[in-house]
Amino acid sequence: MAGKADKAAAVMKDGGQKAKIAAAKLYALAKDPGTQAKAGKLLEDGKKMYRAATSPEAKEVYRKAAEVINKMRKK
Repeated sequence: MAGKADKAAAVMKDGGQKAKIAAAKLYALAKDPGTQAKAGKLLEDGKKMYRAATSPEAKEVYRKAAEVINKMRKK
C-alpha cells in the first residue's frame, strides 16, 4: 500500500509541475503584444458577425427562409 501512495504522490507532484509550466507558458503568450492584437481583432470580428446575425434584416431573411422551407415540406 505504501508503494501505491508513493506513486500517487509522485504523479501528483509531477502533474503540479507540469501545470505550473503550462500556466507560465500561457501567461507569457497572453502578455505577448502580437497575441493581444490578434485576440482584439478576433473580438471585433465576432462583434461584427453577431450584429449582422441579429440585425432586423437578418431576422427577416430567417423568417422568409423558414417560410420557404415549410412550403417545400408541405408539398
